[in-house]
Amino acid sequence: MRPAWRVAIGLGVPVLAIVPTVPVLARLQAAPFGVPIAVLWLFGCIPLTACCLAVCWFVHDRHQPDDDLPAIDSE
Repeated sequence: MRPAWRVAIGLGVPVLAIVPTVPVLARLQAAPFGVPIAVLWLFGCIPLTACCLAVCWFVHDRHQPDDDLPAIDSE
C-alpha cells in the first residue's frame, strides 16, 4: 500500500497547483511579455510536477528492488 504522503506529494500538489488556480488566473487581464498569467503559471507547474515526482522517488522508491520490472533479454 502506498503511503498517503506519497500520493499527496506526487499527485495532490500538482493537481492543487493547477485545477483551482488556473481558472482564477485566467480572469486576470495582466500579461507580462504578452503572455497571459495563466499560461505562465501552467508552464511553471511543469517543473513543479517533476520536482514532486522526484521527491517521491528519492524519498521512497529509490531503495525499492526492481524485481517487479520485466527482464530485458540481451540476445
